[in-house]
Amino acid sequence: MDWTLGIDRQREALLRMVAALLVMAGDGGVLPRHVRTEIWRVLRPAEAAFRRLVVVVKVVLKIEAGVRVSRAVPLIMSGSHGAARVPAFALFDARKSFKPRSSVRGHKPVPRIRFFDEVQVFEPVVVISPDDAVSAAHLMRRLRALHVALGDVPKQARRLARWEAKRQAVRAETGRYIAPMRPGKPPGHRDRGRHPVDFALKECHEMALYALHDPPVTGGKSGV
Repeated sequence: MDWTLGIDRQREALLRMVAALLVMAGDGGVLPRHVRTEIWRVLRPAEAAFRRLVVVVKVVLKIEAGVRVSRAVPLIMSGSHGAARVPAFALFDARKSFKPRSSVRGHKPVPRIRFFDEVQVFEPVVVISPDDAVSAAHLMRRLRALHVALGDVPKQARRLARWEAKRQAVRAETGRYIAPMRPGKPPGHRDRGRHPVDFALKECHEMALYALHDPPVTGGKSGV
């Protein structure tokens, strides 16, 4: 497999998608609900795809722990009036929750006792509109983190190597270990997805699985 071509191609595809999301988000303060939803639909699988790309770079370049890197650099967004501190990109998938979901929503069931002289007060039904203005602060933090991380993939691979070294030490003491990629389908996976991010996630996931189960004999070089 041509690892250099595969890594660079997927990174460039993710960069184009993130650039489009930044344009949609604008200044990122408040967005219409439907716009925020559309950004989330692309951002979540894009994050999962990039995590798998980082795994591939770490394996192919044989990156080990012990290399120190600087903190995340400030990112000046288009249209902003200053630099904002960008949080570090989350390199590990969120764990799946296997707790059974309750079928009861809202308040717990209680006996409904009514009296003839009781005055009933009905609260107005809140109608959620797709055009409602909602906060996009959390979304913008994650979008900026992904944008900065895509600018230096080997740096993220070194971060991953250090985190894995720490977790290996915990595993030696407790027997517990959490891998960067959770078992099964990746976060944001859609069986019938037709967006470019769905294809990028599929390719990055397959590349990561191949690299982990059949790692290259020698370290490769990439333009990332």
